[in-house]
Amino acid sequence: MSRVLRREWTSAEGWRDTKLGMWAWLLQRAAAVLLLVVIALHLANPFRRQVQAALLGLALLHALLGVRSLLLDLGLPLRWHRMLFVLALALAAALFAAVWAWRWY
Repeated sequence: MSRVLRREWTSAEGWRDTKLGMWAWLLQRAAAVLLLVVIALHLANPFRRQVQAALLGLALLHALLGVRSLLLDLGLPLRWHRMLFVLALALAAALFAAVWAWRWY
C-alpha cells in the first residue's frame, strides 16, 4: 500500500504565505535549469545576442543567489536575509547592464 504525502503549500492559496527565502531558492533553481537550456542554445549558435544576454543574466542571477545562500550558511544573521536577496537581484541587474553596455562600447 503506497501513501501519498500532501503538503499544504501546494494549493493555489498556499503560495500567498511563501516566505522570501523560498522564492530565492526557487529563483536560483529555475535559473539553473534555464542555464542548461541556454547553454545548449549557445553551443548551437554562439553569436545570437538574445542567447548571449540570457546566458549572462542567468549566470549572474544564479551565482549571486548562490553567494547569498553561502553567506547565510556561513553564519550571517537571518535578519539580513531580505537585504541580501534584494542586494543579489540589484547587483545582478547592475552587473548585467554594465557588462552589456561595455560589450557594445
